[in-house]
Amino acid sequence: MSNYTKSKELLKSLEEIPDFRVDIRKIKYPLHEILFMVLFALLKGNTTFKDIWDWMIYNKENPILKDILQKEEIKIPSILTIHHI
Repeated sequence: MSNYTKSKELLKSLEEIPDFRVDIRKIKYPLHEILFMVLFALLKGNTTFKDIWDWMIYNKENPILKDILQKEEIKIPSILTIHHI
């Protein structure tokens, strides 16, 4: 069992938020993953879209984040996508 159980529970809870984006088939960045990373960026004190995006770029190779998201490679959306969401 992973050491990140609470974080994975948070991620699972975020999956329940309906995705408002129109063409679900074209979505490359799942809403729950973006919200999860934005929440942690905010907790670290990043309050602007640029700061949040910078935090996401900086942490995309973080092994803990990869483990929680269960991904070998974390792709980060553009700052405009983050702003839109």
